[in-house]
Amino acid sequence: MKSVAIIDFEASCLPEDNFSYPIEVALAKVGGPSRTWLIKPTAEWEFWDWCKDAEALHGISREMLRREGLPPEQVLAELKEEAAGCDVYADCDLDAYWLETLAAACDQPAPFPIRYLGELLLKRGYRRPEVVAALEGAREHLPVKHVARDDAGRLALTLRLLVANHAQEQAARVMSA
Repeated sequence: MKSVAIIDFEASCLPEDNFSYPIEVALAKVGGPSRTWLIKPTAEWEFWDWCKDAEALHGISREMLRREGLPPEQVLAELKEEAAGCDVYADCDLDAYWLETLAAACDQPAPFPIRYLGELLLKRGYRRPEVVAALEGAREHLPVKHVARDDAGRLALTLRLLVANHAQEQAARVMSA
């Protein structure tokens, strides 16, 4: 069985605002490590939209990207290597768009598919109250939003909590039988 990883991107604009590009990506393996990359804008992206509202949410400036960002080719290669052997999930279809945008900037196809996290939750039979409780528990540990590492890590932790809670429920049923 493949490992599960959660991916999350931050972008130059909010989804409803114009033509955005990826500026940060995080990959958090469920039960494993996480990595984050700042993405240096390509020359083409310099002409795409930049929204101050998005910058205020994620706290990443254009100057920070120019100074600390890695070239898109390096980010894509390292992300592909990190995701090897994993089924990758996200909570938003925009993450697949930004992966495709990153890959296109490198003249490559997206290196892996991104599946919708809700499908995994349904497939594993988790009910809404379980998911909400696990998400609330994960938010206690990782309360910051719109930071890719924390967003991906929070969802990976949510899955770990769901698995642990499910195992406890199964053990309790066996003990009471």
